[in-house]
Amino acid sequence: ACIIGIMFPMMYRGISPIVLTIIVAVLTTIVTLGLLGGYSSKTVSAILGTAIGVVIAAVAAMAFGKVAGITGYNVSDIEALNYVGQNTKIKIGELLFAGFSCVGGGSQEARGAVMDVGMSIASTIQEIYETDKTLSMKRLFVSGINVGRDMMGTMTNTLIFAYVGGAMTTLVINYAYDLSYRQLANSYVIGIEIMQGLSGSLGVVLTVPITALIASFLAVRKK
Repeated sequence: ACIIGIMFPMMYRGISPIVLTIIVAVLTTIVTLGLLGGYSSKTVSAILGTAIGVVIAAVAAMAFGKVAGITGYNVSDIEALNYVGQNTKIKIGELLFAGFSCVGGGSQEARGAVMDVGMSIASTIQEIYETDKTLSMKRLFVSGINVGRDMMGTMTNTLIFAYVGGAMTTLVINYAYDLSYRQLANSYVIGIEIMQGLSGSLGVVLTVPITALIASFLAVRKK
C-alpha cells in the first residue's frame, strides 16, 4: 500500500525518491514492529533505533556515492527511464540511491539487519530491566552495548556476503578478464557494491548504541 499508493505516485510528481523511500521504510517499520511487539516502550525504542539506522544508511550511501563519483544513472532500463523522465518529473538520478537506501537491491538485507538489531537490543534491555528494576540507565545501556557488539560482526558479515552474492556473475566475469586491482576498484559496479556494504554496515553498527540509549532511557523513566 505504501509503495503503490504513496511512493510511486509521489515520485511522478517530482518528489525526491530518496526522501520517499525513507518515509516508506519508517512507516512500514512502525506498522511491522507495532504488530509484532505491541506499542510499548520496547517497541518505541526499536522503531526509533531502526528509523535512525535507516536514515544513517541512506545518508551514508549518498555521501559515499558523491565521493566515488557515482551519478545514479547506472540503473537497469535506463533508456526507458530517460524516456519516462522526459514526460514526467521523476528524478532519475536519485532512483539508484533510493533503492540502496530502503527498498531495492541489497538494501533489503540492510534494512532487515537494522530492524533485527534494533528490536533485539530493545527487547534485551526490556527483559533485563523486568528482571531487576533497580538497575540504572547506565547499566542497562552497557548491557545493550555488550549484546549489540556480538551482533555487529555477524550482521555486517551477512550484509557483505549478501551483496557479493547479488553481484556474483559480474564479479566472476571481472575476475575472468584478469583486470588489474586499480581498474577493478575504480569500476562502476564494484563501486556500487562497496557503497552498499559500507552504508549498510554503518547503519547496523550505529543502530546498536542509538537503540540501547533510547531503550535504557525509556525503561528507567517508565517507573
